[in-house]
Amino acid sequence: MGDHQNALAALPDDAEARWRTTRRGRFGWYGYDCASSVFATSVNSIFFGPFITDVSEAAADSDGYLHPLGIPVLAGSFYPYVAALSVLLQAFLLPAAAALAERHDKGRVLALFAGCGASAAIGMYGIGDTGYALGGALYVVSNMALGASIMVANTYLPVLAAPERQDRMSTEGSAAGFLSCGAVVLGDLALYANHDALGLTENQAVRVILLLTGLWWLVLSGASVWLMRGYGSPPPVPVTATGEAEPSTGVYRALFVALRRLWSMPRAAWFLLAFLLYNNGMQAVTSLVGTYAVKAVGISQDSLVVAILAVQFVAFAGALIAGRLAERLGGRRVVGGLVACWVLTVIVGAVVPDGAFFAFLALCLGAGLVVGGTYALSRSVFIKLVPEEHTAEYIGIFEMVNRCLAFLGTSSFGIVLQTSGSYRMAWLSLLVFFGAGAVTLLIGSRVGGKGEPGDVAKEVTAHG
Repeated sequence: MGDHQNALAALPDDAEARWRTTRRGRFGWYGYDCASSVFATSVNSIFFGPFITDVSEAAADSDGYLHPLGIPVLAGSFYPYVAALSVLLQAFLLPAAAALAERHDKGRVLALFAGCGASAAIGMYGIGDTGYALGGALYVVSNMALGASIMVANTYLPVLAAPERQDRMSTEGSAAGFLSCGAVVLGDLALYANHDALGLTENQAVRVILLLTGLWWLVLSGASVWLMRGYGSPPPVPVTATGEAEPSTGVYRALFVALRRLWSMPRAAWFLLAFLLYNNGMQAVTSLVGTYAVKAVGISQDSLVVAILAVQFVAFAGALIAGRLAERLGGRRVVGGLVACWVLTVIVGAVVPDGAFFAFLALCLGAGLVVGGTYALSRSVFIKLVPEEHTAEYIGIFEMVNRCLAFLGTSSFGIVLQTSGSYRMAWLSLLVFFGAGAVTLLIGSRVGGKGEPGDVAKEVTAHG
């Protein structure tokens, strides 16, 4: 613990000096983005949705329904509902994870959640031809652990970079993740395209890909935690005037206090509300695009992997461009432009002709240019809107909104699909979230006067 405290105390206040001093830690932070992003892409965006939908349809009754816990669920809606459940349950997990990260070494907490999520992903190899319940359970565990681990990883951002460099570090982390995804998805494509030559069925090939994804997450996260050693120790325990340790605040009470304080910061509150809205749309698009492409547009699994692979390399460039634009124009203005691009993406996606691979590919490439910067810039803009002394608390709240409240978009997709029977109508329903997010961003930009919310000056240090 002493070495950790010394490493943190030695960090210089000057932005350039800190940027040089924390190089090893930043490489580790980028490495964890590489580790976790592969699961988000290979599992969430490409393979798991169509795979578990096929498994669900094979297990369905003659009317096409499953009955988990006695509840009738259309086989095609099982994955959207499971995806929604996996983020809804994080409302209970993330506050506890935030408390662990505040009171214990962040590296150990990060390793705990990464190991749990990676192990669940490895276990997906055992999903049988009709094992939709096992598949759903493992997905819920892995996605919950993913959210908790990302939240813990984000608490390193204000330690490893001064406010002037946080936009750059945030977008560079996302760019590294997309580049890693491109390399891994390229290997996935080779395996899937040659499954016959390897003596595997399509479902067996997907199960091998899920296994390898889990192993990638497990090994690379271990290396990342090792590189970030020395930057993740908890602050000293506060003591009373008598020298005794102050009693710790309850997890959920501390969350309530932080939320109440947030409403005294109108810019931060409005920005977080806008993020809640457009992030629901973005999460639904990225997690359901594979299922939509296969079931609605009629894109083959091979073609889908090619499209998603191309997106990774475009998103790598897009994230870096977004970071540089934010340094010139301001983070919030760039985020507003990215949300407008998402609105266009949903509209175009709803009218892509059946079987039109190149039209779908063009759509994916356009979305790839904006997906890399949207979350990364939202994260760094929000961090600079809250008091520095409470940054860690609000990173936890930001990730709760990002992970726990992102079930609205996927739930909307599933409900509209079940009631209308149309994947295209379900896809179009996501437009509501991007449109509402754009309007909320505009309203928030007019709160508290003019100026860029990403300025280094904090909005309300008096409310610390």
